[in-house]
Amino acid sequence: MKPRLLRRSGCALLFVLAVTATGCGSVSRTATAAPIPTDAATDKPTDRPTDVPASPAATPLATGSGSEADLATFARIESQVQAIRGLKSTTTVTPVLLDPKGLTAKLTEINAAQTDHQAMAAESRLFIHLGLLPAGSSLEKMELDLDSSQVIGFYDEISKGMYVLSDTGGVGAVEEATFSHEYTHALQDQNFGLAKLALDTPDQGDRDMARRTLVEGDATLEMSMWEQQNLSFGDLVSLALGSASGTQAEQLAAAPAILRDTLLFPYTQGLAFVQAAYLDGGWSAIDKLYANPPDSTSQILHPELYAAGVKPVALNLPVIPASMASTWTLATQDTMGEFELGVWLAGDGTSDEQKAAAEAVAAWAGDRVGLYEGPNGAWAVVLRTQWRPEAGAGAAFNAAADKRLAVLAYPSSACGDATHEEIVIASDMAVTPNFSDCKSWP
Repeated sequence: MKPRLLRRSGCALLFVLAVTATGCGSVSRTATAAPIPTDAATDKPTDRPTDVPASPAATPLATGSGSEADLATFARIESQVQAIRGLKSTTTVTPVLLDPKGLTAKLTEINAAQTDHQAMAAESRLFIHLGLLPAGSSLEKMELDLDSSQVIGFYDEISKGMYVLSDTGGVGAVEEATFSHEYTHALQDQNFGLAKLALDTPDQGDRDMARRTLVEGDATLEMSMWEQQNLSFGDLVSLALGSASGTQAEQLAAAPAILRDTLLFPYTQGLAFVQAAYLDGGWSAIDKLYANPPDSTSQILHPELYAAGVKPVALNLPVIPASMASTWTLATQDTMGEFELGVWLAGDGTSDEQKAAAEAVAAWAGDRVGLYEGPNGAWAVVLRTQWRPEAGAGAAFNAAADKRLAVLAYPSSACGDATHEEIVIASDMAVTPNFSDCKSWP
């Protein structure tokens, strides 16, 4: 249930991240960079290898990629990133500079080629029925529009292409910082194989989000270090002033919470997650995460669960009754996860409501949501959840869910106990009993 376009477009960098992840310390509006461990004698990072060779000889820049001077700049940054991150390059990556129209065109092209449009349409309807999007919305179009306004660079792990936004056609501090972030993704791919993470499994949205969070947190931490070591004070000021217009921030703030928050989560929470590993064991500790990647956003939000190996519980959705099997289908199903369930409970609420929603889902153990569709526009959404056996965990979610259901425009029913909850939202109250199965579940 996570935005497909950004994931399918590869590992991207957002405007708000590039202009704030500077040596000044703040990495985003909601996450702060921890101090980088240093050697007392040299005042240099303790986990920075010195024997990483320069990247392979660069090939001529592609059309639209800038001048030979830009090529030299990218080659320099490649060597710097390899030294900081401690990973060797095995394949040359030639970045392509694009103006805003060009970047939008490239995102549109990749979206058209790599996105399951029918699945996205079904996900749009699911989001609408849950009250996460306005009626008639196209999730695919909204994501494409938002990404076109926010993404300033991305590495496409499918084509291995790298693209950097440049309004002027030149390379300045923002473009350099963006390239350092995206080049880290290329190194991740070459050394660990991003495909092995299964970042875009159709019905495993929460797991996808958790693993994408590892990838983006890693690159954001590297970028922060690169900026601290390689940008001048004037460059840092330039980055800070880059956000002065506020256009991108306004567009982000105007987006529905489900798009805005899931767009930011991999960077803000990812940075916190990988920083904890870095402070514990340096880059080698982060490298080990790729061999045992997180399986849920709950593990990201509560690293102690990841450390303890607490995996999410797999839940099943109800079977369509035999009497309806010929006319009803399960259009889409997924796992929302702790983070996205919190977004659903909070909606576009205040910070206090968002905090309360996060607390209500803090004991998440597993969930499954599905959209069933039948004749004449009939539909039903079933959400099943399981909660860790902590005092009041299930009751806290149940109470918060009841409040959320009360403001939806559709009939609904809910039942559960201390560790389980089943919610059914339907086009008509007469449909609800066909999918409510609390007596036999779990």
